[in-house]
Amino acid sequence: MKKRIIVVFTTLILALSLVACGGKKDDTYGGYSTETYDTVAKLYMNYALSLDESQYQEATDYFMANGLGEYGDAVAQAGLPSFLSKSFVGFDQLLESYKEIKDVEVGEFEKFEDVTVEKSGKTITATLITDYSVRNLKTTFVYKANDVDAGPTAVNVEPVYTLSEIMKKAALNTVMGILIVFFMLVIMSGVIKCFEIIPKLEKRAKEKKEEPQGVVKPVAAPVAAAAKNETDDLQLVAVIAAAIAASTGASTDSFVVRSIKKRF
Repeated sequence: MKKRIIVVFTTLILALSLVACGGKKDDTYGGYSTETYDTVAKLYMNYALSLDESQYQEATDYFMANGLGEYGDAVAQAGLPSFLSKSFVGFDQLLESYKEIKDVEVGEFEKFEDVTVEKSGKTITATLITDYSVRNLKTTFVYKANDVDAGPTAVNVEPVYTLSEIMKKAALNTVMGILIVFFMLVIMSGVIKCFEIIPKLEKRAKEKKEEPQGVVKPVAAPVAAAAKNETDDLQLVAVIAAAIAASTGASTDSFVVRSIKKRF
């Protein structure tokens, strides 16, 4: 840990020399110059990049509790925010955010760009771009404009994407949105169709339930069977008439068979 502190202190000394050349405090950004925000941002990032992930918790505990400790006088003389001598406010957020993007391929470290500072209402935002061989990183520090000495209220690290990558992602999000809307319209159409079919099914089931049970519908006698019965009766009459004529010696024209009764 002591070696790490020496590295940080060396960086701090170099940064303080730049701040001293930059001039005194001004009221443009909460009482501190752009060079001051530049120094703080690079101090945070330089130390974060020098750590292994296994050292994050130890470093966080130490610097959140002690800040730059014995080097606090140098901080005060250089006109840097006082929180650096007491506590690295937001350093835990920086490490946590940096840990989340560890799987992003950034390549080898090249250099720090100059910090850009913007003030909007009661908020001051300092942005540091760290150049890498593959993909740059953007670190954002957010301060309260009326209390910069309290330290950053939020610190975030994120990859910098090219315009083509942003457009590709936007196009993909647009296509996904259209597909989701289309899918929901299909589902809604199916639900509306069900509202038309369900009443018909209920009506059919109700009619089937109300139909009387055990009633046998009359079945019409087959026409062919009736014609056959009529033919059989005529043949039987002719046979009986012939038998009577043979037994009496009378002609079949002299009598009429009106009915036939069967006896068993």
